[in-house]
Formats: sequence, C-alpha cells, structure tokens
Amino acid sequence: MLAHTLDRVRGIVRPEDVWILTALDLKAEAERIAPEVLPAHVVGEPAGKNTAPAIALASWWLRDAGEDLVVAVLPSDHRVEPTERFREELLRAGRVALERGAILTFGIPPTRAETGYGYIESGEAVDAGSGVHAVRAFREKPDPEAAARYASDGRHLWNAGLFVFPPRLMLQDLTAHRPGLASLLPRVPGPSDPGVDEAIRTFYEAAPSVSIDYAVMERSRHALVQRAGFTWDDLGSWAALARPDALDPDGNVIRGLGVLQDCRGVVAFAEGGLVAAIGLTDLVIVRTADVTLVCPRDRAQEVRAIVERLKARRELDGFL
Repeated sequence: MLAHTLDRVRGIVRPEDVWILTALDLKAEAERIAPEVLPAHVVGEPAGKNTAPAIALASWWLRDAGEDLVVAVLPSDHRVEPTERFREELLRAGRVALERGAILTFGIPPTRAETGYGYIESGEAVDAGSGVHAVRAFREKPDPEAAARYASDGRHLWNAGLFVFPPRLMLQDLTAHRPGLASLLPRVPGPSDPGVDEAIRTFYEAAPSVSIDYAVMERSRHALVQRAGFTWDDLGSWAALARPDALDPDGNVIRGLGVLQDCRGVVAFAEGGLVAAIGLTDLVIVRTADVTLVCPRDRAQEVRAIVERLKARRELDGFL
C-alpha cells in the first residue's frame, strides 16, 4: 500500500520532496520499499499519537521550504482510482490551497450508507464548477439511520483524511487551536541535525493523541472541501477487503487459505493455517499466528477499541 501511494504521486512530486512518517518499527521496511526517498525524510514515530502530531511535525520541518509549497497528506491505507484523475485533482487542490490560503480536504461522494467513516457537510460552492465548497460541519461516524440520510442528501461527503495546505497556515491554526501541541515544535531540530532522534522521542512523549480533524479542521476558518471525482475507499479495516471485484458469487472474499460453506458476506483472512466456516453471514474472520479476530462486518472499524484495551493490559502487549 505504501508503494502504491508513492506511485500515485510519481511525476507530480519529486522524490526528494517525499516524506514518510510511520511507526518506528516499520522505518527500516519503509526505507526498503522506498529507496528513492531521502533517509532523513523517513521518520519513525516512537508512539502512535494519531494524525495531529505527525502533521504538526511535518509542517514544522517544511515551514521555510518556500511560499509556493503545499503539503499533501496522503495516508497509505487508501484505495484511489484512477490514478490520473487523482493527480489532476491533487494539483488543483494545491492551487486552491495557495490561492485562497486554505486547508483543503477531499470529500468523497458516498456510494453506500457507511457507518465506519466520518462525513463532511459541504456548504456553498467557492467557485462555480470547481467542486470546492465551504465546510458546514464535520460529522462523527454516524448510526445507520444518519448514514442513510447522509448518503442520499447530496451535501454530505465521506471524510477521506486527505489534506492539502501551506505548512505555515497549518502551524498558524495549530497555534490557535492546539497551542500545547504547537509549543512543543520549536524544541525539534531539523531532520538531519544532531539530536533529532531524541528530540522526536521527547516530542511524541509530550504530544497529545489527537486527530487533525478534531485538533484543527473542526475549528479552522480556513477549511474547504473539494468534491472528489476519483473513487476512494479506506483499507484501514478488514471489511474493506470486500471490494466488488474481489467477491465470490455469495459475496464472500478469502485471502489466504479458506473454506466457506453456506456463508454469505464473509471476509476471511488467513496468515498461515486455514479459516473454515459454516453457515455464517456478514462476518470478518482473521487468523494470524498469534491472534484470531471475529466480528460483524459493520463493526470492523471498532478494532481500534480492542487495540486500546490490549495497550492497557501489559501482559497482552505481545499481541499488538
């Protein structure tokens, strides 16, 4: 997925301008996958603190990179198609962010009443025909009834977590809305400077765990949403494996070895060994060497809650 994300911007972003922020224990693997990215631009986070600290750190390092520069935040666990349309719209978003002094986020026209995604309620068009709108509100993950309304009213868009902005504008909004986080940044030297690894560790120890949506976007006067013309899906949940082109005639999808008898709408993933099931409907079944997960497909996004419970139990750390 990381390689696909890098391919998506190939030709419109120079390799020396690419940054990867990932978990510290994945840093070496990221460097292997992306040898064209400068080693100093592959940053390992010593702790997972959601998106705001990572975006704050990147904005801090890029604040003096030029007045005509924008940052594009592109999570790697997304499926985006077609690539050429995405590149066109990303370039347009960069122009809008610079010309209007905006923090622009992409909104995806919903194709289903999805309860696992946040939504953005779009307002009036900024420019006729541009697809860029004011933001009326950010909506949390809805219940099924609200999701059905959002999917049909034409105003609500999936919040894709894709952002484009001038770095100094992001720092300005962080200072206004999350001053505690912003105040930690001046203690972090440049990515190639002596002591940067220790400074990053100290920064993440002190930083709050908060999303950029909650820290900035829901409060910013600079937020705009661009209605996407490309298709998008979040692959951050197991249910996302069930793409239409991957389903068998019964709506099941199997990755690895699996035997599903009289099952409908089951996502089965086996990392070693075999998943076998009989008479099940709309479940996710994941088998790894150490952990087995079973949950309803429409609650697959809640796996994060299990992760938080594991973190709270020291004797279970090895299963994270």
